Amino acid sequence: MHLWNVIYSKGICLLVIAPLCFASHVHGSFGFKFDGTLDKPAISKAYFEGDFHRILPPLEAFRTSRATKSREDSVFVYKYLSVIYAADSTTRKKGESYMVQLLKLVPSIELVDMYISDNIEAIFKDVQGKYLKQQQYVRNHDDLGRAIQDTDGEKTTTEPRVAKKKSNGPPTWIWWTAGVGVAAAATTAYFVLQDNSEPSTQSDQVKP
Repeated sequence: MHLWNVIYSKGICLLVIAPLCFASHVHGSFGFKFDGTLDKPAISKAYFEGDFHRILPPLEAFRTSRATKSREDSVFVYKYLSVIYAADSTTRKKGESYMVQLLKLVPSIELVDMYISDNIEAIFKDVQGKYLKQQQYVRNHDDLGRAIQDTDGEKTTTEPRVAKKKSNGPPTWIWWTAGVGVAAAATTAYFVLQDNSEPSTQSDQVKP
């Protein structure tokens, strides 16, 4: 009986101490501070040194953990994960999905501070363009693809509206035709007056 009590008491101690040791190991490992938060300066330093495989585990562990994450933490994690995964052709699709998660947090974000290659920049710009286009479509259409009507009852559209010309008088062609007629009449009257104003000198020049 005494032996069982000893075993039971030691078992209880192990159950209490083991999680504490494990937590200290995780929180004290690379990428984490002892309070469980991300060690961002250490991760950034390893990134710019090209040690990508070292920073992936803490970033993924923090992303999937139930720890309270601020918006800044999420932006930091998705920014680094998206760039690292996009750099590898075998994980590019995963990197693109993380880029979408990043754009959901900050649609106008850029990756200039990550010193990425032209190839990754092109991938990000493509994902960003498609995401913004998708968001615009969602705002202007319902789930069935029908254009959403605005408060005036008109269909919302991204196409520029052409202003309609208001006309309160007769058509333009009537004025144009009338103008031509007046000009022709004035020309005819001018030549008639010119003919009547010339003196008749022909009879004076005829000799008897």
